[in-house]
Amino acid sequence: MTLQTIKNNRTSRRRRWQAYVLLFLSLATLVGCAASAKSNLNFDHVTETPVQSFLQQIETPEIANDATTSIDDLLTGVPLTIGNYQEQKPWELTIDQCVETALANSKVLQKLGGVVVNAPQGVSTLFDQAIQETSAASVENALSAFDVQLTSSFFYNRSEREFNNLFFGGGTPQLTSNTSNFNTQLTKQTAAGTSFAIRNFTAYDRNSSPANLFGSTFDVLNQIEVRQPLLRGRGTAINRIAGPNALPGQYDGVLIRRIRSDISLADFEISVRDLVRDVEQAYWELYFAYRDLDTKLAARESARETWENRKLRFDNGLERPDDEAQARQQYFAFDVQAKNALAGTLNGPPGVLGAQRNLRRLMGVAAADGRLIRPVTEPALAPVAFDWAQSQSSALRSRVEIRRQQWAVSQRELELLASKQLNKWRFDVVGQYGFRGFGDNLLGSRGRPNGSAVSELFEGNLDDWQLGVELGGAIGNRASHLAIRNAELALARERAILKEQQRQILHDLNAAYTEVDRALETMKTNFNARVAAFDELEPKRKRVEEGQDQVFFLLDAQSRTATAESAVHRAVADYNQALLNYTYVSGDLLSQYNIRLTEGPWDSYANDRALEKAQRPKNQPAVGGLKDLPAVSAGAAARP
Repeated sequence: MTLQTIKNNRTSRRRRWQAYVLLFLSLATLVGCAASAKSNLNFDHVTETPVQSFLQQIETPEIANDATTSIDDLLTGVPLTIGNYQEQKPWELTIDQCVETALANSKVLQKLGGVVVNAPQGVSTLFDQAIQETSAASVENALSAFDVQLTSSFFYNRSEREFNNLFFGGGTPQLTSNTSNFNTQLTKQTAAGTSFAIRNFTAYDRNSSPANLFGSTFDVLNQIEVRQPLLRGRGTAINRIAGPNALPGQYDGVLIRRIRSDISLADFEISVRDLVRDVEQAYWELYFAYRDLDTKLAARESARETWENRKLRFDNGLERPDDEAQARQQYFAFDVQAKNALAGTLNGPPGVLGAQRNLRRLMGVAAADGRLIRPVTEPALAPVAFDWAQSQSSALRSRVEIRRQQWAVSQRELELLASKQLNKWRFDVVGQYGFRGFGDNLLGSRGRPNGSAVSELFEGNLDDWQLGVELGGAIGNRASHLAIRNAELALARERAILKEQQRQILHDLNAAYTEVDRALETMKTNFNARVAAFDELEPKRKRVEEGQDQVFFLLDAQSRTATAESAVHRAVADYNQALLNYTYVSGDLLSQYNIRLTEGPWDSYANDRALEKAQRPKNQPAVGGLKDLPAVSAGAAARP
């Protein structure tokens, strides 16, 4: 083939490619014109319409309809009012049943005040921990850094070149080559810092050089690489705390992720505990609302009898008109109090209907379903004695806030250990070994030299290896020293917070202890005041009926008797809430209701590992533990 023939062939191919490109551009232009013709845009109208009219419109998003978004099961009957509450059936519940119902129905852990409406991102739900464990910040995601990684690529390349010098063209002025590369790699990072890699490189080359031994060739290389850090990144501790290839100040390993998961669990436990406390508080408020309503109804009935008696005497000319009007005014005043005690007021006490609505909100049931909740658990009236020393120990041991902060201290201790280990240069030992195969076929002719690249690959005639070290790092390690100081300050902060939390909890326990005593004494005093009020009421009633006293004194006694009766019930509710608060502050609320929070079932591997660790002698160090780094402290929050 002459040089002129080669040039003619190249010109012919170039012209064909130019024709293909022009045809493609023509088709694209026709499609664009057709689309423009179909759209029939009125550009004058578009330019006159402000863009803000489209961007600032308020729209309602469309979401998929399913069982979780349906509102049919949320619709309730007519709300309870003063006129229809007597039509409701009684729903007698103990306090344990209320707590059980609340825990069973509360996918969103409710709080009074409509927090879920005004601040939905700040509420706790049953999905939070599952979301945490399946997010990018989960323990499983951190473990994925130690998974075997597979990478593979395949590229095909065609090249046509001309050379002015035959030497550079391999003996020809024009070189046409077809090449392909197929690469596959498996890598594995271990917890000890060692990394392994297995690679395969397969290269195919076919070109028009007259100096070639074969028209086409295959070059295959299998390679094994091992990299072992000797300074930064060495050991299971740093890789489990900060993760592989970590930098100073960045700690996101398996142990840190696990602590964050434990902190998230503590937050969930706090939400459950607070829900139980709120349910019991709402229960005793409903108890008081019923007793207060009974008191107001009894007072109204007593005022009605006095009014009827005064009116009868007035009609017979035996009573002054102002006495009858005063008795009538007292009746209507008690009637207003009774209605308020039933339905509640906007900014005052919730009343029976409001208190049972609050309890229903916390229990996760409908606001109205034809039933009216009635508490049947009797309140505690007897004195309760607490062991102060045991209460202090229980509060410091059982309060979930303390445990949560201890996890925070433990996290900072691990971060300090990691920062000290990362304050080193990277010094790695690297070893590679590879064996090659070369031939004009990949698998084909094995009976002649270089007939099969794969066959020659396993003969071991072509091998190469490499052994060396790599050293690198910042001179002065400014970032590493800064990370150590930051970790020390963060640890000092968390320890100070833990100490202050313990002090504040003991203060709160002290106040709760005093409140229980105050509520008990107040309950006794109010009961004595109630007895005295009733002892005053009957003699005044008789003297008024005999005409020895004015009706004003009887009405005043009736009012004070109702107030004393209501104060007794208020004191009983306060005493039970004081006992609740003491149990809450001492950290025993969930255990009092026999509520336990447990993790889901473990897989078989986790059970086997737990059994292995349980059977290990105490003096035998744990494999892959923190034995290669010094401990920061021996405190309660320190990890072994």
